[in-house]
Amino acid sequence: MHEMFTVINDGKLHLAPIGTAPGRILDVGAGTGLWCISMGDLYPMAEVIGVDISPSMPTLVPTNVRFEVDDAEEDWTYSQPFDYVHGRYMAAAIKDWPRLIQQCYE
Repeated sequence: MHEMFTVINDGKLHLAPIGTAPGRILDVGAGTGLWCISMGDLYPMAEVIGVDISPSMPTLVPTNVRFEVDDAEEDWTYSQPFDYVHGRYMAAAIKDWPRLIQQCYE
């Protein structure tokens, strides 16, 4: 799916205007982690965190990328806000979209 979306979007990893130096990036439903790794390579100064309920994430990643096993629908415990929160292909995975979106902005 990551490759398909990258091709459809002319090689772009995101369409949102996040500037040239985002500080913190969160990927909700990171899956295989390919998007996180690509974002970590594209923005080497950013801290990229990928979360997924399944522990199937890679271990060989850029130093600015890390993965956590977590349920994004539970209370978020992050101590700092994110500059960009990404979630793709999650329509059937989220029960309470308004709550998830609220946590993205808190």
